[in-house]
Amino acid sequence: MSIFILPLAYCLVVLACRAGGWLARHLGQPAVIGEIAAGMVLGPSVLGALWPTLSELAFTPVAIKSIGWLGDAGAVVFLFLLGAEFDTRVLSRHSRSVVMTTKFAFLLPGALGGLLAWLIGQSLLPALPVPQLAFVALACSLTALPVLARILDEQRITHTDIGRHALASAVLTDAVSWLLLSIIVLTSMPQHGMQGALRLAAIAAYGLILLGPLRRRCKTLGVQIADGSNRTALPELALYLVASALATAGLGLHALLGAFALGLLLPRNERTVQALQQKAAPFCRWLLPCFFAAIGLSTQLGQQLAHGLWWLALAITAAAVIGKVGGCLLAGLFNRQPLRTSLTLGVLMNTRGMMELVVLNLGRQLGLIAEPYFSAMLIMAIATTLMTTPLLKLLGSFETVNSNKPAVACTEIPN
Repeated sequence: MSIFILPLAYCLVVLACRAGGWLARHLGQPAVIGEIAAGMVLGPSVLGALWPTLSELAFTPVAIKSIGWLGDAGAVVFLFLLGAEFDTRVLSRHSRSVVMTTKFAFLLPGALGGLLAWLIGQSLLPALPVPQLAFVALACSLTALPVLARILDEQRITHTDIGRHALASAVLTDAVSWLLLSIIVLTSMPQHGMQGALRLAAIAAYGLILLGPLRRRCKTLGVQIADGSNRTALPELALYLVASALATAGLGLHALLGAFALGLLLPRNERTVQALQQKAAPFCRWLLPCFFAAIGLSTQLGQQLAHGLWWLALAITAAAVIGKVGGCLLAGLFNRQPLRTSLTLGVLMNTRGMMELVVLNLGRQLGLIAEPYFSAMLIMAIATTLMTTPLLKLLGSFETVNSNKPAVACTEIPN
């Protein structure tokens, strides 16, 4: 009987996420919103409460752990593709205004989120240590580059000035976010005695290998994958991906950081990205639903809200939204942009979606975020992504900035 449990759980996960994605698209939302919601429905908050027999039968502790492993594998491939597509050349246009927008739209929500967590820790909930405060602040500052690019594409504003500006600011935000996340993870590790010194030496050795021989080899492999001159190039790159992910996981930095770092080493070649997307898309398509389900299956969202912590979700969502939109409004004053342009940029930069979930789940696995904050920020991630399209329509952005040009290549798996 036990051999059928994992296939049953996997089928339920895929069917629920496909249905959720389909429903979200028909409601004018990114499919990732429906997939996240489907993952929550399968968890103890909904299915466990409404149909506990099926929940206990299909989602045993072993099945949940296996679903989590499959989801992590899908997230590793997704982050690798995101790193491969990470093109900083978009920053060359309007660099001053992009930097100004990124600065305010990153610092203000981070400051508000960190201050809010600190104030709550002084009176209502247990105080958070500095690494956890820094993580909450960082999580409030994120912008979901893949979901943002998909929204720009669907609304035909990718190639307008405001679309390019938002995309460039999101690229810079993601770059800063992953750098700071690595620092937070590194500083949160025990650094005492010989074990800490050996860990730092191993991390330094990994970085030297990554930036030295592996970087040169990945550039060669990227060219070979683009022109199809070497059939073993893709399997070799896959081995490096597994090795990099396992290395960073073993060092305590998490496998996702290793996957993203390896993707950054590839040449900025559109044909390379397209070839990798074509080969890796099935893995993301069939494994990423497990990532959403694993979060839902391990989150007692209903229990957290039942304990009166709904106010925490509202407060964090308000801080994140006010910080992003307010930051873009402040940047607009320095950039001398029209009010509607600044508001539209704020709404676009407020999109969090998939990247927020990846970072939150990484933080939970590494012990960088307490469960009440995780649940609250999960709601914030869904809410801020849900409000993007309606707010853009309210601003009339689609009528004032419209383009029929094809969109640039971007990871489209969790659209």
